[in-house]
Amino acid sequence: MLFYISVCHRPLAMPRILGRTVRPGSPTTPVFLTIARNWARGRPAAQSSTYPQWGTVYSRAESAVDGHRDGDWSHGSCSHTTREREPWWRVDLGARYAVTAVVVKNRQDCCSERIRGAQIHVGDSLANHGRCNSVCGTITNGSAGSLSIVCCERRKGRYVSVLIPGREESLTLCELEVYGSELRDEC
Repeated sequence: MLFYISVCHRPLAMPRILGRTVRPGSPTTPVFLTIARNWARGRPAAQSSTYPQWGTVYSRAESAVDGHRDGDWSHGSCSHTTREREPWWRVDLGARYAVTAVVVKNRQDCCSERIRGAQIHVGDSLANHGRCNSVCGTITNGSAGSLSIVCCERRKGRYVSVLIPGREESLTLCELEVYGSELRDEC
């Protein structure tokens, strides 16, 4: 479990499914304290390529969902692609979720500006590496070690992808967290 302050102006998760949500302060305060589960932690991940320096152990896609927000790539807790045209990264949540927020920890030791403009997609399609799925939001903060919180308006899907569109770049994620509620049988 994780204590989490939401800037999405509503609870990050359905309390009946994920835990307890309280609203501190006055009724007009747009902040919620949510006890929520990170659905991406430990899930299978993939990326367009893997940066080869020091072996793949330092750059694997799974490093971005290991539960560690360490922003120093050399410590082995960040995924990292090679420099390429429109790099991508994806996590398979294993089931469909109504995603309320995606939290991305940026690299802090160097090259932090690379992530600026990256799009987050949520959906059920693997086609075109997730580009066909709904865009949840864009990362606008490229500062070193930043924590970007992207509100997803309960976008539904099994896959969460991060893509850098329209340019040649390396994609490094030092942690990616997904919050929301699991969707039960919709029939």
